[in-house]
Amino acid sequence: MHEEGEFRDVERQAVVRTPSPTPSETGMLEGSIWNPTGKKKTQWRECMSKDSLVSFAILGISIALVVVFLVFQQRIIDGLKPFGDWLHRTPGAWLIPIAILFVLSFPPLFGSGIFAILCGTVWGVWIGFGIVTAGTILGELANFYLFKWCCIRYGKTWEDKYLMYALWSQVVREGGFIIPTIMRMTSYPGHFLTAIFATCGMGGWEFLIGALLSSPKQLATVYLGVAQSNTSALAGAKAGIIVGLTSITYIALWYIGRKIDQVKVKVIYERRKRRQAQMLRAGASLELPEHPPPSSSTRILAQP
Repeated sequence: MHEEGEFRDVERQAVVRTPSPTPSETGMLEGSIWNPTGKKKTQWRECMSKDSLVSFAILGISIALVVVFLVFQQRIIDGLKPFGDWLHRTPGAWLIPIAILFVLSFPPLFGSGIFAILCGTVWGVWIGFGIVTAGTILGELANFYLFKWCCIRYGKTWEDKYLMYALWSQVVREGGFIIPTIMRMTSYPGHFLTAIFATCGMGGWEFLIGALLSSPKQLATVYLGVAQSNTSALAGAKAGIIVGLTSITYIALWYIGRKIDQVKVKVIYERRKRRQAQMLRAGASLELPEHPPPSSSTRILAQP
């Protein structure tokens, strides 16, 4: 009887034992966000995971879109000049760009930078900046709560399914207003980041403070409209924006990478415990047979 009890204890321990890390989790524990496979840096082709390639592709596309926008900015503003003249001479017309920016704050729409430059051309740097900030903040708040109310359950599912999303979500929840501040200053589209922040569980006040502190990014865009008449100033502003966005994006990604390295052990352990709970719910809690037929491997484990 004592031997049969040992067999039962061994089988129960095999069922309830915390599952081992998956290959992707092991790679992240041994490596980093930049080397999620944990392999030597000399094997850089093998170090690049699918998530890393997607992240770098999004970053490259974002910077490329900024450059293309700045190159064709003058043509766009020239095409909108009649509309800008009408806004300038119409009382209360400043509400129109606020409404437009509000609508453009919902992904996948884009083009808020065009109207930010137009506001600078029509109303000057400070009034234009106020209009752009008002429209952006109102639209981003609406975007934030829309995704928070409608998609938060999907965020929980994605955390269980995708390791990188789980790590990012934990950093967002622990980072307070610092995370939205620095990420919204990068070349990534702000309204897409807003949707991600909402599904990750960020608080509303943290997001609002971060959105307000990152508003200088809009100020730089508004200034492009003010500098339209000065060719040298416009060229300098464009160069400054490209260099500034690239530098801030690099610093932000480095900071996020450090934060992910700090939380990855905790996040991966919690994922393993959730898998263990799923195993128990799926059938590990069923009663074992009273006299289970011991296998040869079980006999070896049960021997003193």
